[in-house]
Amino acid sequence: MRNLSEIIEDCKSNARPDYEELRYSVLVMTGVLNLVNHELTKLYVEGKMPPEFIRKLNLDGGICSMYGKALNKPPKEYLGWNHDPENPEFQKFYAMGSKLVDKALNGELPNQKNKYGGQPNETKS
Repeated sequence: MRNLSEIIEDCKSNARPDYEELRYSVLVMTGVLNLVNHELTKLYVEGKMPPEFIRKLNLDGGICSMYGKALNKPPKEYLGWNHDPENPEFQKFYAMGSKLVDKALNGELPNQKNKYGGQPNETKS
């Protein structure tokens, strides 16, 4: 079985991972979400979170309730057409983002090159 990031990549690029991969991926993601939700709620209830952090994450009405809403809707409906991998516009946007990430990882973005056209810590002789 492939790793979770590869399975997610297939889903976003509108490929079709097999049933077992999807089944286990849902269980992994549910476990992760439940753990994160539990820990955030615990910190919030215990008053161990700075107010600016609560506002930033929108914990008192946003992120925590978002999970509940997602659990009570069909996934395709919750996701919406704008984020649906079957939407051609989503695919165009996703392909652009993937190319940008690849360039960043390869150090090819304009802000990653020095004045000689090489990598930032590279010097030309």
